[in-house]
Amino acid sequence: MFEKRSKSFAVSDGERFPPLLLFMADATLSIFVDESGRFQIPDRESPYYIVAMVMHDQRTPIAELVAELERHFSEMRLSNVCFHAGPLIRQKNAFAIMDWSFRNKIFRRMLAFASKLDFKYHCLTVEKRFVNSRAQLISRLQGEMSNFFDRLVQAHPDIDRFKVYYDCGQTPVTNMLLSTFKARAELDVDFAQAVRPERYKLFQLADMIATLKLVELKLEHGDMMTESEYKFFGGPRNFKRNYLRFVQGKEI
Repeated sequence: MFEKRSKSFAVSDGERFPPLLLFMADATLSIFVDESGRFQIPDRESPYYIVAMVMHDQRTPIAELVAELERHFSEMRLSNVCFHAGPLIRQKNAFAIMDWSFRNKIFRRMLAFASKLDFKYHCLTVEKRFVNSRAQLISRLQGEMSNFFDRLVQAHPDIDRFKVYYDCGQTPVTNMLLSTFKARAELDVDFAQAVRPERYKLFQLADMIATLKLVELKLEHGDMMTESEYKFFGGPRNFKRNYLRFVQGKEI
């Protein structure tokens, strides 16, 4: 999945303000987790549940790319911006007074950042019409998560440590992550505490990945984009050509 590298100087996990002092890093794999959907069954308004995981080898420095992204946002006169794809597309919350062109520029800056970054991602997805209850949905996701991490660990014996970043936005996802890694007592796993999305560009990237995957699933299953998605992305063909393709090669 990732190129093997000798241990080298690196920076922290995509923090908005990376520390000034560099340090000799262990082979640590950061895993940033975000979700899209809710645990309501049945649910016509939210037919899919997605858990997006962005993985980054901390031996690969990203400070310059983070600084470049911050510089672009600064040039747009955006300060302390926290990328959040849903409100950005729907023109809500902090993005309510921004027109389509400006919001689209923010999204494209994040896509450009992703295209240059050495990372991989994986999405756990469940189509909720095929599950009968909240418990069954959680069980399906837990099984997929466990299987994925088994494959991940086996494929990368060079990784010494895993660091998981989740903002505890939904309790079932928190519990899945804890139970997945507790079942692997032989692994060195650290759960980042008090994760705030605005601090980590890679967490914001996971948010974008979850949104792109949601639209991709809709199109694969013949569902319609929402009105705001269609307006923002310019329809299915434009979405695939000018948005989705920037990250497709990084999916595992």
